[in-house]
Amino acid sequence: MVNAVISMLIACRYFLYLSEFPTDLLGFSFLFTGTFSHMTVLASLIGLILIPSLFLPNTLRHITQASIASLALIALIIDTFVYAQYRFHINTVMLELVMSGQVVSFSISTWLMVIAAIACIFAAQFYLIRFLEKKLPTFSWSIGKKFTGLVFVALLLSNGIHVWAAAHVYQPVTMTQRYLPMFYPMTSNKTMKKYGWIDEEALEKQKAMSLERKSDLNYPLTPIVGEAPKQPTNIMFIVIDSWRADTFNADNSPNLWNYAQNGKIFNQHYSTGNATRTGIFGMFYGIPGTYWHGMIVNRQSPVFIDRLQALNYQLGLFAAAKLTNPEFHETAFSKVPNLRIGSSGKVAGGLDEELTQDWLKWYEKRDRNKPTFSFLFYDSPHGYSFPKDYPHQYKPMLDEVNYLKLSNDSDRSLMMNRYKTSVHYVDSIVKQVLDKLKETGDAENTLVIITGDHGQEVNDNLQNFWGHNGNFTDPQVKVPFAIIGPKIQTDALWNNHVLTSHQDIVPTLMKNYLGVTTKFHDYSVGEDLLGAQIQRDWILASSYSKYGIVTPKNILEVGAVGQFEILDKKNQPMSDQEPNYAHVQAALEQISRFNK
Repeated sequence: MVNAVISMLIACRYFLYLSEFPTDLLGFSFLFTGTFSHMTVLASLIGLILIPSLFLPNTLRHITQASIASLALIALIIDTFVYAQYRFHINTVMLELVMSGQVVSFSISTWLMVIAAIACIFAAQFYLIRFLEKKLPTFSWSIGKKFTGLVFVALLLSNGIHVWAAAHVYQPVTMTQRYLPMFYPMTSNKTMKKYGWIDEEALEKQKAMSLERKSDLNYPLTPIVGEAPKQPTNIMFIVIDSWRADTFNADNSPNLWNYAQNGKIFNQHYSTGNATRTGIFGMFYGIPGTYWHGMIVNRQSPVFIDRLQALNYQLGLFAAAKLTNPEFHETAFSKVPNLRIGSSGKVAGGLDEELTQDWLKWYEKRDRNKPTFSFLFYDSPHGYSFPKDYPHQYKPMLDEVNYLKLSNDSDRSLMMNRYKTSVHYVDSIVKQVLDKLKETGDAENTLVIITGDHGQEVNDNLQNFWGHNGNFTDPQVKVPFAIIGPKIQTDALWNNHVLTSHQDIVPTLMKNYLGVTTKFHDYSVGEDLLGAQIQRDWILASSYSKYGIVTPKNILEVGAVGQFEILDKKNQPMSDQEPNYAHVQAALEQISRFNK
């Protein structure tokens, strides 16, 4: 019972990040009764696990009980920190990425803080257990019965409210459940429909917007056909992880910026996602990241890579982070033999320096009679990283990133200066690649695309977002984008203020550089950036479990089961707005076009 109360107090941290605190009686009642009953149930489950420990000797029993109870509380506390920065709970995908070091890399001071916190919680639990065993009042049984009765009533109320809310798509209730971990309140739409207590129209709209993970794909819609170009063009992707659009300039990234002046810079370019999985996926497939699960189940290679291989392109794929998390070795590069999985970290200067040196060696040894495709995926800004001896370009800055100390009140300029220095560092490394193209004369016949997989928020919207995969505002999904090379005549391309997306890369390259004559809408949802300009009103971006329809004025964020929220460009709710169903219908067509 005591740990149930402690869990409730910890869970209050989740509600600091409610987009809107419920002001109606139904919404507030669900929030209160749901939190009370759910946290008590979770604490009770831990109690059930501990029943066998009752047969152990006193000291061993106390240590066992304190250890398991402490682990549960620590997991809950960590989850509140995860939710504070990313707005989702701990899950297997995130654990894989954390263990691989690709989400955050913790400093020594952060680890010391974690260890100290674990020790304190264990000590508190150990002495609390001993105290309660010795001093437990004789009337505790009656208190326990009353507490159990309250929990039972709260369970009935919270689930009853949710049954009605789910049947009527009442979002002040249905949107609240996501704030608590492992919280799955009851629904009973079939029974409600039987008695006519249901809003069928609202449910149909919600169902239409939901994400269905289908493995049966019809991709591409028609076979890829065309003629091999007589003079093939080398293609290079220079991609920087977590690269904000506002740091692509002469100050933060001077070498890339100067090189881009010879081509076309698009100022309103958006990634297909707010995370690496969906950002890189859209870049290589030209379709929404919502197709990820179908592609990985079928190990379906993108037609772009298939076409490069059919034209005997030499593939030089070099990434700092591992290409196994996310599983690009089973999707985008599933048909690439001898795939370089990632940098080993054995080269002075870090992973980005290593991938650059590896690319330079590969480029020297390439067959000069065959065209090349290079994919250079840099990582430093992802972890705000750069070598210790690299000059601090922007001051003052954080000496190290301690995620446990970050809050909505943290001075974002200190983090931003560190971030900009990491971008400046990567830019200095990329200079070696650009210089190589110039020295060999290959720049004249190499199409270079400069971009990022997604953005990186540094609490721009003052909602405690530090990173990505949290929302679809510009800091997280708007990225630099430039094309430099053959056929790039700046006056003939799209206006640089028109909305463009990663989904446009594949159709542009397939049609104009790889000789494909198949209609590009048969293998992509993007447009040809060298063709007739399309005036877009919106673009589609996705994350691991939701998608967003992003317009210049607002964002329609849709969850996995179709629950939605309309937000402004600062991620604030716009309660008085209705979805633009024309946009929704067009987005759903893109999401389902390649399903069987």
